[in-house]
Amino acid sequence: MQSEFKSAGELYWCQFPLSDKIDKSKKRPVVIISAQESNKLDDDYIVLPITRTVRSDSFSVLIQPTDILEGLKIEGEIRCNKPFTVRNTLLLEKIGKLENAVTEQAIRLTKQAIHFE
Repeated sequence: MQSEFKSAGELYWCQFPLSDKIDKSKKRPVVIISAQESNKLDDDYIVLPITRTVRSDSFSVLIQPTDILEGLKIEGEIRCNKPFTVRNTLLLEKIGKLENAVTEQAIRLTKQAIHFE
């Protein structure tokens, strides 16, 4: 049975896999960026990690509590050059929803980060 589909812009606690220690993970906030059409195909979602460490690099989006429509009001940075696919079972708990403009900015920067030209 497939779970309820999640949407772009939703923030979740995720059991985040560590890239340097494949058998380890930790609970981190992420934002879903995959389109609803993609989300309906299976139980995987494309997400971006959120960190409290502000790097202010060209592929990061700063988020302030005012950018969160509902849920946990967090400050931090969306790492748009670090997308990954995560299984629905690793998305532990919904913690909020971003303003559409912030979500669109994150998706735009992710496209720029992976665009080959």
